[in-house]
Parts: sequence; C-alpha cells; structure tokens
Amino acid sequence: MRNTKRGFTLIELLVVIAIIAVLIALLLPAVQSAREAARRAQCVNNLKQLGLSLHNYLSSTGAFPPGIVTTADGDAPGELGTWTVWSPQAMLLPYVEQGPLYNAANFSWACCFDGPYADAVNSTVYLTRIAGFLCPSDGNAGVEQINSYLGSLGSSTRSTPADGLTNGVFQVYDANLRTVSVRIAQLTDGTSNTIAFSEALVGDFGKKNNYAGNGMTGVAHWDGKADFLDPATNVPAVMQALQDCNTFWNGTAIIACPGGNCNKSGLKQYGGQLWALGERGYTLFNTVVPPSSTQYPWRICGRTCLNCSPEESNFLNANSNHPGGANFAFADGSVKFLKSSISMQTYWALGSRNGGEVISSDQY
Repeated sequence: MRNTKRGFTLIELLVVIAIIAVLIALLLPAVQSAREAARRAQCVNNLKQLGLSLHNYLSSTGAFPPGIVTTADGDAPGELGTWTVWSPQAMLLPYVEQGPLYNAANFSWACCFDGPYADAVNSTVYLTRIAGFLCPSDGNAGVEQINSYLGSLGSSTRSTPADGLTNGVFQVYDANLRTVSVRIAQLTDGTSNTIAFSEALVGDFGKKNNYAGNGMTGVAHWDGKADFLDPATNVPAVMQALQDCNTFWNGTAIIACPGGNCNKSGLKQYGGQLWALGERGYTLFNTVVPPSSTQYPWRICGRTCLNCSPEESNFLNANSNHPGGANFAFADGSVKFLKSSISMQTYWALGSRNGGEVISSDQY
C-alpha cells in the first residue's frame, strides 16, 4: 500500500496567512497605544519633576525663576548685545539632578552661541542634551539641544511689558529691562489654578521658512490689536488677530509690518531650539490658543522684530503629539492633561495668576 504525505493546499495557506494578518491588524493598534501610554507617562513624570523643582527653587530663593536673566558682564542691565538671557529651565538645573551642569555654567556670560547672545564660554553647558527636558512622544530629534517644556507667561500676548507685567508664573523683564521674578504671594488665583509649564513640539530647524510644520511661524502685523496684558479685555480683537494668523499660515496673504521694519524672511522653525535660552517660543509660551488646537494649527504667530511699535506681541502655543491635548504642570506641582476642546476663557483663566476667576475642574 502506497503511503502519501499530504501538504497544505494553496487555499489553506492563504487562509492561515489571512488569519495572521487579521491578528496583526488587531494587535498593532493595541501595541502602539501601549507605547504611547508609556511615552505619555514619561512626559507626565518629566513635568512633575519640573513642578517639584520649581518649589525647591522657591524654597531656596523666595521666588520663582525669572523668565529671562538680563544682566551680564558688568554692563548696564538690559543692554541687548550683552544679555545673558538664561532660561528658567537653566535656573532649575540643580533641582532636576543636574547640579554638575549648573556648576559648570558661567552665568556672568551669555548662555548660548546664538546671534546677539553668542558666547562660546558656556558651549559645553548649552550643548548638553537633558533627557528630562524632552518629551518622548515628540519624535523630532532636531539638530540642536532642544527643549519640549516651556514656562508660562500667562494669557498675556504682550511679552515685553512696557506698560505692565504679564500675568504668568514667569516674567520676561520689567519696563526697565531688568530681570523679574514672581513671588508665590502674587499667585492670588491659587497655585492649583495657575499653569507653570506645558509641553510644545520642537521645530525642525533644517526647514527654514517652512510655516506648515510644528515649529515657529510668524506674521509681522498687529497695529496693536492683539497687544494685551489680558486677552479678555478685548475678545473680538484677539479673534481677529487669530484669524489673521490663520490667513498667513495658510499662505494666502502676509499682512504688512508697521513701518516696514520687520524681517519676514527670517522666520524659521526654531521652536524649542535651546533649553538654556530664555526666550519666547524657545523656553516660554502663553495661554491664549488652546493646546494642540485644530482651529489654529500653528505653533507661534506674532512679531518678528524688536523695533516694531507697539511692543512685541505673540501667540505662543502649547501643543503635543498626545491625542486630544497636552500635559501641563501647575504651580502647585501637579500635572494635568488639558484637552484641545477647553474653552479659551477657561484656558486664559488657568494661565493667569491673578485674574480672580472661579474655575472648577469639570471645566477642563
């Protein structure tokens, strides 16, 4: 009797392959979701450490870090070419287990080898990449020593406060161009109701003048209509300015700069470029546009020069690759996920340290 061995038929083989493909299709989203959950948890932990470091700094100095350190080299405070322009993140280094890096910095000299703030003295410091300053969900390695977490200037669009200080946990400088630190007594809304840090996607610095990515965009215009210490004082003007930014971002028009002094060709995707540099968009943001907004899907929009009048005004947005919003560290050290659907008025209130608004947790 002949013994024959029977193999798989083509149909059976195709069925097995189809079953395996279906299983992979079912499992892959679950694996990706688990990975994103792990990345998001790490991001929350990074922000938690920043929140704790903020209070350790507060305990040591009696105030929160300044948004920008302005004095340097024995020159007059506020002389632009010699500002040290160190960031609040740099001030927090000893409290995020980066004491040796902090001790290596010479804070009497400019922080970074960047434009008018250039100084090679601190190159070893500012060229160091700090894992705790990077959100693992960002995915943009960039070409610089980058930063995913920005300090809050509050809901103020004015970032050089000639007529008054902005309303966030961090200040750029005062009307005399001197370093300013906020004290905890100034947070009259309460530390649990005031945003201190958020995440923001890092720009792709190799794609200059590319406005459609995650990095910096800008529009030179304004005529003062978005220049507010508090956007709630003129909501229609804020909304008009946001629409102007959308028009610019979509590439259909560029609004003229007052006096023709603004350098539109200098716009680059430099968001989060340097963690050591105390500057709007690099290490500082404001709470005007809700996080990861689909209605206003750009990173930064505002002035591109220092000598336009009135003062520099910008929308400096928080955003992330986490679905539906972004993580925020509050001034009490807690970390909360704010949805993209949060109302502007609620978001403005959470950014302001002293607006007197009553906010419940179910509003965000």
